[in-house]
Amino acid sequence: MATNKGHRIGEMLLDEEIITQEQLQECLREQKVTGEKVGEVMVRKGYVTLEVLMAFLGNQMGVPYVSLSEMQKIPAALLKLIPEQLMRTQNVIPLSKKGNTLTLVMTDPTNVFVTDDIKLTTRCELELRLSSEKEIKDALDKYLGFKEEDTGELVKASAGDDTFGDAPSGMSAQPAAQAPAPAVASMSSAAAAAAKVPESVPETGSAIPTASATGAGDTPVIHFLTSVLVEASKVNATDIHFEPYEKSFRIRWRIDGILQEVQSPPRSLANALATRLKVMAEMDTQGRGQAQQGRLKLKIPGKEVTMSILIAPTLWGEKVVIHILNAEGAMLELDKLGWEPAQYEVMRRLLNQSHGMLLMIGPRGNGKTTTAYAILNALNQPTRNVSAVDEAVDFSLPGVNQVVVNEKRGMTYAAGVHAMLEQHSDVMLVGEINDLDLARTVLEAVPTGHLVVSTLHANDAVSAIQYMINMGIEPYLVGAALSVVVNERLVRVICKNCKETYEASADIAKFLGAPSGRKTMLSRGKGCDQCSQTGYRGRQAVFEIVPMREALRDMINNKATAAMMKKAIAELPGYVSLRALVAKKVLAGVTSYDELLRVAT
Repeated sequence: MATNKGHRIGEMLLDEEIITQEQLQECLREQKVTGEKVGEVMVRKGYVTLEVLMAFLGNQMGVPYVSLSEMQKIPAALLKLIPEQLMRTQNVIPLSKKGNTLTLVMTDPTNVFVTDDIKLTTRCELELRLSSEKEIKDALDKYLGFKEEDTGELVKASAGDDTFGDAPSGMSAQPAAQAPAPAVASMSSAAAAAAKVPESVPETGSAIPTASATGAGDTPVIHFLTSVLVEASKVNATDIHFEPYEKSFRIRWRIDGILQEVQSPPRSLANALATRLKVMAEMDTQGRGQAQQGRLKLKIPGKEVTMSILIAPTLWGEKVVIHILNAEGAMLELDKLGWEPAQYEVMRRLLNQSHGMLLMIGPRGNGKTTTAYAILNALNQPTRNVSAVDEAVDFSLPGVNQVVVNEKRGMTYAAGVHAMLEQHSDVMLVGEINDLDLARTVLEAVPTGHLVVSTLHANDAVSAIQYMINMGIEPYLVGAALSVVVNERLVRVICKNCKETYEASADIAKFLGAPSGRKTMLSRGKGCDQCSQTGYRGRQAVFEIVPMREALRDMINNKATAAMMKKAIAELPGYVSLRALVAKKVLAGVTSYDELLRVAT
């Protein structure tokens, strides 16, 4: 049989006169309808046997086909070389090992990301063989049994569901040290272990580093990844950045809104970690040149942590950002978010309206979504039809009909909003206003008796108003629909353990609005182990509230300039600017003068 590696499988079978031209065309037509592979259609119709098809596929790829059902027993020690979850999700199984060469059976020998991960994990050279998915699955079930709950510590959210499965028992952990230094040391040792995997077949558990959050069958790569995720959760990091460069690999995480470099593990771990996350999140392991998103859940002592995985191709590899969505720790009680007393009363009155739009604004990562869901939670009453349309369900609220935006399946923001409006929602949360059609749909719904809560990336109320008008929304519609614009920031709180006071200069005291004629004492953090040497620990929300008044609506309708609108807002009864609110916290010793300059000027 001649080698025809570049030919399509159908043409190869046709060339060998195993199928006819009519059979091939019939299978191609059916393949377009069913979405199956052409070979699968041929086998189902009985035009070719599975063994013959696999032999031709192997010939096409240049990889020999083996029939696992005819093979002798695979040694148990060999099966411990590769994590069970990886074998099951990627349809691979080790067949034999001679010296430093591991014979690996796969359904897709062209998947270099999986083979690279296995090379790094086992420190072996690979000889690849081809077999069918059914044969590999049957072999795995034969030798390992079907134990889905034991296949890994990270659980992927179902693509068609908003819930997550229970994390496996292998993720139980013991309490770790509180100081950050041992955490970094633990991660460093895990990285070193991942970069130095023994070459021989290990005895049970002997080659796998034992750690509080890893299972008995985890590889060093999994252990290192898990150690990073667990430690990040312990220090309340909201993001983890894995950043490959030409000769280095950097890990940073974001605590209290600020990125901090943790360590630089071996450069060789970059591809393996990215591949591991793709496998766990059931993302496309071959899509190395494209941006991808996925979700995972990690179960650690006392809580479950949901994570959003974002992968983007860069010059030197794939940058991975993990966004930790700690919904369990989120504060969704409106009266506990940190409003000033007068602000809370304004919000309470607005929530009693039958219609209107409550718009949360601010830069990304400043608590807009949490506040929006807290407002929705307060509006969630048995007498109301309450719904939410959002890209991700970070907060699950009983009694709220939550629609998940999935543009690949045709569920856009606009489609979700239209569906909920057709079902006569009294209250509706729209995750983010990001285009003209959506903005017009939402704003036109307000006068018909709907109370809408939404978010927008903007630095102040006037910018938010002008953004919507510049989209193409009629000014009268913006003015009529808006009830309030809430501008939110999260300011870092000075660490109580290393807090110190100092006398402010006269210029700074004046800038803060401190009483003249006496010393103004301010606070700052020196930095200590408890705050990772930052001087801050935790954050507090600060809200600037701009309720719509008739004078302001008239200015919107008349397309007044930004300066004119800002002057009108400053003259609203009871209005307090964001800068003045943060300055108040500076004078009270809650946060620092530097933090005021960072978030409110």
